[in-house]
Amino acid sequence: MKVLVIGANGNTAKRVIRRLTESEHDAVAMIRNSSQRANLDKLGVPTVLADLEYPIDHAVEGCDAIIFAAGSGGKTGKDKTVLIDHIGAIRSMVAAQVHGVQRYIMLSSINNDVNSQSRIAHYHRAKAHADNHLVETGLDYTIVCPGGLTDEPSSELVTIATELQGSGMTSRENVAAALVACLDYDNTIRKSFSLIDGKTPLAQAIKAL
Repeated sequence: MKVLVIGANGNTAKRVIRRLTESEHDAVAMIRNSSQRANLDKLGVPTVLADLEYPIDHAVEGCDAIIFAAGSGGKTGKDKTVLIDHIGAIRSMVAAQVHGVQRYIMLSSINNDVNSQSRIAHYHRAKAHADNHLVETGLDYTIVCPGGLTDEPSSELVTIATELQGSGMTSRENVAAALVACLDYDNTIRKSFSLIDGKTPLAQAIKAL
C-alpha cells in the first residue's frame, strides 16, 4: 500500500515514516520545505512538496492511503491552527475523495469538542471540526486520539477505548505504532478511539475494538 504521510517532518510523523519503512507498506512523505528532504532521502523515502494551505491534489494522486499527522504546532497562532488542523485537514479529505484514496487515518487528540473550553480550546475545536467532517465523508477512516504526547520509548503497551474524553499520556512511539498498525486491521475502519499508554499489547488492544 502506498501511504502518503501528511506533516512528515513532525515529531510523530517521523516515527510513522520509520515504521512504514519497516513494514510492507511504501511511505511517501509530504513536506512543506525542500530543506526537510535530506533526512528522508537517507531513509529512501520519496517526498512531495505540498502545503495544506493550498491544494494538495498532486501529493494525494496515486496513493492508496493517507495518514494525517500534520499540525500547526504550539508556537503558531490560533489562526494557523484553524488553517492547518481544521481547514487543511478537510482539504486533504476532499483531495482523497477526488482521487479515490479511500483509506484515511487521522492523528487527532482526546478531549476534542467543537464547544471546548479547555486551556487549548482553539486546538480541540479545530480537531473536532476536522474529525466530524471526516466521519461524514464516506472515506474508510480511523481516528486515533492520544493523550498528552511524550518522547518515551515505545512499549507498545496501551489502553484503547471508544470513550474520547479523559486524561493520560501517550508516547509518540506508541502513537506511530498504532497509526501504522491500523492500515492492517480492517476492524479499525470507521472507528474512533482514544490511545493512552497502558498495559495491553497494542495488537491485542486493536483487535478488541
